[in-house]
Amino acid sequence: MNLLPARKIFFFLLLAVACTSCFAQKVYQDQQIRFALWAARDAYPGYFDDNKEGDTKEKAAEAGESLYTVPVQRIKEVTPYLLEGMIYGWKFDYTPYDKARRVEEYFEFSPVQTLTESDKSQIVYTKPWVQDDRLWCWVEFRRSPQMMHIFNSWQVITNPHIKGIGYARLADGFEGIKEACGEALKNAVREYERKLIKNKPKEITGRVMITEPPLIGIDAGRYVVTLDFFLETDRIVKYETF
Repeated sequence: MNLLPARKIFFFLLLAVACTSCFAQKVYQDQQIRFALWAARDAYPGYFDDNKEGDTKEKAAEAGESLYTVPVQRIKEVTPYLLEGMIYGWKFDYTPYDKARRVEEYFEFSPVQTLTESDKSQIVYTKPWVQDDRLWCWVEFRRSPQMMHIFNSWQVITNPHIKGIGYARLADGFEGIKEACGEALKNAVREYERKLIKNKPKEITGRVMITEPPLIGIDAGRYVVTLDFFLETDRIVKYETF
């Protein structure tokens, strides 16, 4: 009977644990996009407080809403927005703050292309679970041949990889997540271009594609969103004179 040496067994056990840990956090595949997303399940403040549970349930019943109606709606609101950044990318227009020239910072971004209603109907939400007062689920979406062509075009071109973190108020809900995404993108672009450009430019425009599932957390009553991108700079406008 052949037995693997103890050292090899230990190595395979470590590998299995590592793979399981990564899978539990996020999975992102070329053709099949799959990642975990959450929304706070406490749609009604105090719902999970045993002392107030009865009153709050009555209020929810009167409103005709179930315990998970609001978090489910929030997940379905956020998902297409994030998928647009993964599938088509976001375009941006950025003017850095310049105190000497009395120029205020300006930043605007939007999806290169939005998902159609038909596309949204292809989104699959599976295996929901509750953890730390949050409703989680797996989001799955299969790219169409056209979407795969876009994805592959980003892979072929040597685009720099950038990363940023953004914050926004938790109370702002979906708008807060959008704001945090915008700040993460702005910070990523600013830090990358700062290393390449000696003097502040007048304007930077370009496109990005999200390369990893967004990491969304909470810190001191704020959303914390971490995003990874491929960057394609379209134009850098420099000041002609000081």
